Amino acid sequence: MIQVNLLPPEYRPQAGTPVARFAAIVSGVVLVVGASCAYAYTHFVQLAKVKEVLAQREETCRSKESQRDRSLELQKEIDEYEQRRRAIQTINRNRVLWSRKLDQFFEVVASREAPYNAWLDELEIPTQLATNRRPGALGGAPDGGQMRISGFLAMEKANEGPAQNSAFYKALTGDPETTRRASEFYEDFLSITNPSLDIVERTGTSMKLSPPVVGALKYELRLKAPALDASARKK
Repeated sequence: MIQVNLLPPEYRPQAGTPVARFAAIVSGVVLVVGASCAYAYTHFVQLAKVKEVLAQREETCRSKESQRDRSLELQKEIDEYEQRRRAIQTINRNRVLWSRKLDQFFEVVASREAPYNAWLDELEIPTQLATNRRPGALGGAPDGGQMRISGFLAMEKANEGPAQNSAFYKALTGDPETTRRASEFYEDFLSITNPSLDIVERTGTSMKLSPPVVGALKYELRLKAPALDASARKK
Protein backbone atom coordinates (compact mmCIF):
# COMPACT_ATOMS: atom_id res chain seq x y z
CA MET A 1 0.00 0.00 0.00
CA ILE A 2 1.29 3.46 -0.90
CA GLN A 3 1.27 6.21 1.77
CA VAL A 4 1.47 9.85 0.83
CA ASN A 5 2.29 12.61 3.33
CA LEU A 6 0.17 15.53 2.48
CA LEU A 7 1.51 17.91 5.16
CA PRO A 8 3.43 20.95 4.02
CA PRO A 9 7.25 20.64 4.35
CA GLU A 10 7.42 23.06 7.26
CA TYR A 11 5.16 20.81 9.28
CA ARG A 12 6.93 17.59 8.45
CA PRO A 13 9.37 16.14 11.10
CA GLN A 14 13.10 17.11 10.34
CA ALA A 15 15.69 14.33 9.83
CA GLY A 16 18.89 14.64 12.07
CA THR A 17 22.50 14.97 10.77
CA PRO A 18 24.10 11.59 10.16
CA VAL A 19 26.46 10.49 12.94
CA ALA A 20 29.39 9.84 10.57
CA ARG A 21 29.20 13.32 9.04
CA PHE A 22 28.93 14.94 12.47
CA ALA A 23 31.97 13.02 13.75
CA ALA A 24 33.98 14.04 10.68
CA ILE A 25 33.10 17.72 11.14
CA VAL A 26 33.99 17.66 14.84
CA SER A 27 37.29 15.89 14.13
CA GLY A 28 38.22 18.46 11.47
CA VAL A 29 37.48 21.34 13.80
CA VAL A 30 39.58 19.77 16.57
CA LEU A 31 42.49 19.15 14.21
CA VAL A 32 42.45 22.72 12.89
CA VAL A 33 42.32 24.21 16.38
CA GLY A 34 45.08 21.84 17.64
CA ALA A 35 47.34 22.65 14.68
CA SER A 36 46.81 26.37 15.21
CA CYS A 37 47.70 26.06 18.91
CA ALA A 38 50.78 23.95 18.14
CA TYR A 39 51.97 26.48 15.52
CA ALA A 40 51.42 29.39 17.88
CA TYR A 41 53.30 27.64 20.72
CA THR A 42 56.19 26.61 18.49
CA HIS A 43 56.51 29.97 16.74
CA PHE A 44 56.10 32.31 19.67
CA VAL A 45 57.48 30.23 22.58
CA GLN A 46 59.89 27.53 21.43
CA LEU A 47 61.30 29.49 18.48
CA ALA A 48 62.06 32.45 20.76
CA LYS A 49 63.96 30.13 23.12
CA VAL A 50 65.88 28.59 20.22
CA LYS A 51 66.81 32.04 18.89
CA GLU A 52 68.08 33.03 22.31
CA VAL A 53 70.19 29.85 22.54
CA LEU A 54 71.48 30.47 19.00
CA ALA A 55 72.53 34.00 19.90
CA GLN A 56 74.41 32.68 22.94
CA ARG A 57 76.13 30.01 20.86
CA GLU A 58 77.14 32.54 18.20
CA GLU A 59 78.60 34.81 20.87
CA THR A 60 80.51 31.88 22.34
CA CYS A 61 81.74 30.92 18.89
CA ARG A 62 83.00 34.46 18.22
CA SER A 63 84.78 34.43 21.57
CA LYS A 64 86.39 31.06 20.81
CA GLU A 65 87.46 32.23 17.35
CA SER A 66 89.07 35.29 18.90
CA GLN A 67 90.93 33.07 21.38
CA ARG A 68 91.95 30.74 18.55
CA ASP A 69 93.35 33.60 16.46
CA ARG A 70 95.25 34.90 19.48
CA SER A 71 96.62 31.42 20.21
CA LEU A 72 97.73 31.02 16.59
CA GLU A 73 99.50 34.39 16.71
CA LEU A 74 101.25 33.41 19.94
CA GLN A 75 102.22 30.03 18.48
CA LYS A 76 103.61 31.77 15.41
CA GLU A 77 105.70 34.05 17.63
CA ILE A 78 106.90 31.00 19.60
CA ASP A 79 107.87 29.21 16.37
CA GLU A 80 109.77 32.27 15.14
CA TYR A 81 111.54 32.53 18.48
CA GLU A 82 112.48 28.86 18.44
CA GLN A 83 113.78 29.22 14.89
CA ARG A 84 115.93 32.21 15.86
CA ARG A 85 117.13 30.38 18.98
CA ARG A 86 118.18 27.34 16.95
CA ALA A 87 119.94 29.57 14.42
CA ILE A 88 121.83 31.38 17.18
CA GLN A 89 122.77 28.09 18.85
CA THR A 90 123.87 26.66 15.50
CA ILE A 91 126.09 29.65 14.80
CA ASN A 92 127.54 29.48 18.31
CA ARG A 93 128.24 25.74 18.08
CA ASN A 94 129.80 26.25 14.66
CA ARG A 95 132.12 29.01 15.87
CA VAL A 96 133.24 27.16 18.99
CA LEU A 97 133.63 23.78 17.27
CA TRP A 98 135.69 25.03 14.34
CA SER A 99 137.89 27.14 16.62
CA ARG A 100 138.70 24.04 18.65
CA LYS A 101 139.23 21.89 15.55
CA LEU A 102 141.61 24.40 13.99
CA ASP A 103 143.65 24.65 17.19
CA GLN A 104 143.97 20.86 17.30
CA PHE A 105 144.79 20.68 13.60
CA PHE A 106 147.61 23.20 13.79
CA GLU A 107 149.04 21.36 16.77
CA VAL A 108 149.28 18.28 14.53
CA VAL A 109 150.83 20.21 11.64
CA ALA A 110 153.32 22.19 13.73
CA SER A 111 154.45 19.33 15.97
CA ARG A 112 158.26 19.46 16.29
CA GLU A 113 158.52 15.84 17.41
CA ALA A 114 156.63 14.41 14.45
CA PRO A 115 158.44 12.21 11.87
CA TYR A 116 157.16 14.45 9.06
CA ASN A 117 157.71 18.03 7.96
CA ALA A 118 154.40 19.46 6.79
CA TRP A 119 153.20 22.88 5.83
CA LEU A 120 149.85 24.08 4.56
CA ASP A 121 149.05 25.60 1.23
CA GLU A 122 145.27 25.97 1.57
CA LEU A 123 142.67 25.32 4.26
CA GLU A 124 138.93 25.59 3.66
CA ILE A 125 136.13 25.27 6.19
CA PRO A 126 132.41 26.07 5.72
CA THR A 127 131.37 29.61 6.57
CA GLN A 128 128.43 28.25 8.53
CA LEU A 129 127.35 24.94 9.93
CA ALA A 130 125.66 22.63 7.45
CA THR A 131 121.96 22.34 8.32
CA ASN A 132 120.88 19.81 5.69
CA ARG A 133 120.24 16.17 6.52
CA ARG A 134 122.46 14.96 3.71
CA PRO A 135 123.79 11.45 4.31
CA GLY A 136 127.42 11.42 5.36
CA ALA A 137 130.12 8.93 4.53
CA LEU A 138 129.43 6.67 7.50
CA GLY A 139 126.02 5.07 7.87
CA GLY A 140 123.99 7.97 6.51
CA ALA A 141 124.62 10.26 9.49
CA PRO A 142 124.14 14.00 9.00
CA ASP A 143 127.35 16.01 8.67
CA GLY A 144 128.28 19.40 10.06
CA GLY A 145 130.34 20.66 7.16
CA GLN A 146 133.39 19.73 5.16
CA MET A 147 137.00 20.68 5.84
CA ARG A 148 139.44 20.67 2.90
CA ILE A 149 143.20 20.61 3.39
CA SER A 150 145.97 20.91 0.85
CA GLY A 151 149.68 21.23 1.56
CA PHE A 152 153.08 19.66 1.21
CA LEU A 153 155.43 17.29 2.96
CA ALA A 154 159.13 18.15 2.76
CA MET A 155 161.64 15.33 2.30
CA GLU A 156 165.18 14.71 1.16
CA LYS A 157 164.39 11.66 -0.98
CA ALA A 158 161.29 10.53 -2.84
CA ASN A 159 161.20 7.18 -1.02
CA GLU A 160 160.47 9.03 2.24
CA GLY A 161 157.03 9.96 0.92
CA PRO A 162 154.99 6.90 1.98
CA ALA A 163 156.39 6.90 5.53
CA GLN A 164 155.83 10.63 6.05
CA ASN A 165 152.36 10.49 4.52
CA SER A 166 151.39 7.55 6.72
CA ALA A 167 152.74 9.29 9.82
CA PHE A 168 150.85 12.48 9.01
CA TYR A 169 147.65 10.51 8.39
CA LYS A 170 147.99 8.67 11.71
CA ALA A 171 148.70 11.95 13.51
CA LEU A 172 145.46 13.39 12.12
CA THR A 173 143.19 10.41 12.72
CA GLY A 174 144.90 8.41 15.46
CA ASP A 175 144.60 5.38 13.12
CA PRO A 176 141.22 4.24 14.57
CA GLU A 177 141.14 1.11 12.38
CA THR A 178 144.20 -0.20 14.19
CA THR A 179 144.07 1.41 17.61
CA ARG A 180 140.25 1.48 17.89
CA ARG A 181 140.59 5.03 19.14
CA ALA A 182 140.47 8.26 17.18
CA SER A 183 142.72 11.21 17.90
CA GLU A 184 141.39 14.21 19.78
CA PHE A 185 141.24 16.09 16.49
CA TYR A 186 139.50 13.34 14.48
CA GLU A 187 136.94 12.21 17.08
CA ASP A 188 134.46 14.87 15.92
CA PHE A 189 134.67 13.86 12.25
CA LEU A 190 132.61 11.35 10.31
CA SER A 191 135.12 10.45 7.61
CA ILE A 192 138.36 11.36 5.87
CA THR A 193 139.47 10.70 2.32
CA ASN A 194 142.12 8.09 1.66
CA PRO A 195 145.68 9.42 2.00
CA SER A 196 147.31 10.33 -1.29
CA LEU A 197 150.63 11.97 -2.05
CA ASP A 198 151.99 13.32 -5.32
CA ILE A 199 155.81 13.38 -5.24
CA VAL A 200 157.43 16.39 -6.89
CA GLU A 201 161.22 16.49 -7.30
CA ARG A 202 162.41 20.08 -7.42
CA THR A 203 165.08 19.82 -10.11
CA GLY A 204 165.81 21.45 -13.40
CA THR A 205 167.68 24.50 -12.10
CA SER A 206 171.31 25.12 -11.25
CA MET A 207 170.34 26.11 -7.70
CA LYS A 208 169.98 23.54 -4.99
CA LEU A 209 166.47 23.84 -3.60
CA SER A 210 165.48 22.98 -0.07
CA PRO A 211 163.72 20.71 0.34
CA PRO A 212 164.73 18.92 -2.85
CA VAL A 213 161.57 16.75 -2.86
CA VAL A 214 158.03 17.66 -1.80
CA GLY A 215 154.87 15.64 -1.67
CA ALA A 216 151.59 17.37 -2.42
CA LEU A 217 148.79 16.10 -0.21
CA LYS A 218 145.03 16.70 -0.11
CA TYR A 219 142.44 15.67 2.46
CA GLU A 220 138.72 16.17 2.82
CA LEU A 221 137.09 15.60 6.22
CA ARG A 222 133.40 15.62 7.10
CA LEU A 223 132.54 16.96 10.51
CA LYS A 224 129.75 15.54 12.67
CA ALA A 225 126.79 17.85 13.20
CA PRO A 226 126.96 19.17 16.80
CA ALA A 227 123.90 18.76 19.03
CA LEU A 228 121.77 21.88 19.40
CA ASP A 229 120.81 20.97 22.94
CA ALA A 230 123.35 22.50 25.31
CA SER A 231 123.05 19.54 27.66
CA ALA A 232 124.12 17.21 24.86
CA ARG A 233 127.34 19.01 24.11
CA LYS A 234 130.50 17.11 24.80
CA LYS A 235 132.58 18.61 27.57
